[in-house]
Amino acid sequence: MLQPNSPDINVAALNAKVQSISTYRRRTNPLFSFGGLDAGPKSVFTPNLSNEHQLSATSLAAIGLIKKLPLIGTLAVFSYRRARQLLAPGLHWKQRISLIPVIGPFATWAYSVVMLSSIRQHIETELFQLRHYERAVKITLEQMNARVVHLESLQIEQRLQTFEALQIAQRLQTFEALQIEQRLQTFDAIDIAQRLTRLDAFAQGASIGTAAQDNRIASLTRELRALNEAARLPQPQRVDTGATLVPPGATLEPLSRTDTDSFYIDFEDAFRGTPEDITQRLKIYLPYIDKFIGDTTAAVVDVGCGRGEWLALLGKQGIKATGIDLNAAMVDTCRAQGLHAQCMDAIQYLSLQPPGSLAAVTGFHIIEHLPFDTLLALFDAALTALRPDGLVIFETPNPENLVVGACNFYYDPTHLNPIVPTVAEFIARQRGFAKAQILRLHPYPDSHRLVEDSEIAKRFNNAFYGPQDFAVLAWKTHEI
Repeated sequence: MLQPNSPDINVAALNAKVQSISTYRRRTNPLFSFGGLDAGPKSVFTPNLSNEHQLSATSLAAIGLIKKLPLIGTLAVFSYRRARQLLAPGLHWKQRISLIPVIGPFATWAYSVVMLSSIRQHIETELFQLRHYERAVKITLEQMNARVVHLESLQIEQRLQTFEALQIAQRLQTFEALQIEQRLQTFDAIDIAQRLTRLDAFAQGASIGTAAQDNRIASLTRELRALNEAARLPQPQRVDTGATLVPPGATLEPLSRTDTDSFYIDFEDAFRGTPEDITQRLKIYLPYIDKFIGDTTAAVVDVGCGRGEWLALLGKQGIKATGIDLNAAMVDTCRAQGLHAQCMDAIQYLSLQPPGSLAAVTGFHIIEHLPFDTLLALFDAALTALRPDGLVIFETPNPENLVVGACNFYYDPTHLNPIVPTVAEFIARQRGFAKAQILRLHPYPDSHRLVEDSEIAKRFNNAFYGPQDFAVLAWKTHEI
């Protein structure tokens, strides 16, 4: 037996294991081997016995003589070994019966037949319990799936309600902000003449004015307009935009114009947007002219420069730019900001520049004002004036947006015809530009769109709330 010499060793378990192994070996193996009986007459008989099972020399000799007998010796040895196995300790009674010759196998078979019904019943019971457990698991899974679907539907419904509430709140805020902004713009756009007109209407409505007072108000109004007209007379020379170009060196005579210059300033303030908003929109074009930053020979001409937002943005980038506009009031606005601007026809100005001298020709919301012949002449004049790596950028309302094409385009009474993006790209290539592309811009915010994931909703949003403007960009030479 093993003796404990360490508290971490389970001696009892080890002793039980050793006893089990010893029992198994005594049951399955002979208690001793007869080397001489198996090896032949010349082999030496070597007993393999433990100390407690040593045999006498006479017994060993008798066993050796018995084994040498034909048939009887083999049966004797076999019977002796089988008897030793039957008497080995630790065997179950079933195992002992199975070791009995002839009777053992028959008894084992009979016992199996008797127990077959019991085993079958046991298996059927196990299968019944397994099916019952399977049905219970299936019912539990179905209940869990139903709960998950119900929970997801509740969460989706709650999210949709929250989203719709946010959409309504955002639209109300946007609407209120637009209403306030439009009212403020309308109020700021009111000039002195309009104020006098309203004062006249108020006086008539209140019945406090007399005919003499009415005449006096009308006289003051006429005098104010006369002063404004006189202030605009000393204008820089300019020509009207048309298909016929003024030849180089010709004298440009001042034009007699109505009060459209001041009208267009007020109109842009009311409908174009604030200078800050326009500047923010124009920043999208800076990556296309970044390569000209630091180039002292690069010059940009902005056709229809307006209030000068693009000129100021180019100046901050260190790029030399000149604005061209037929509206003298717009030119005065640019010069008041320290920007370089001239009041003359853009096509004539481009034709007076040395060929291949300009880095870029730009025009934002100008080409829709031009007759078709003049539009082609503008592309031709720009192409001639551009240097090989130069480009043109012309932005215009996008008629692909149905709201723009059917309504917003006609806000400006000086607009002539909308230009389709693919046609603008075709014009650029047809006039000789090597590369052209379309940049669609300024879609409506998401608050205007239909919140629905369907093909009809996608097409509706694209047709009514898609990009409101587009720009055609064309390069004189395609970089390789």
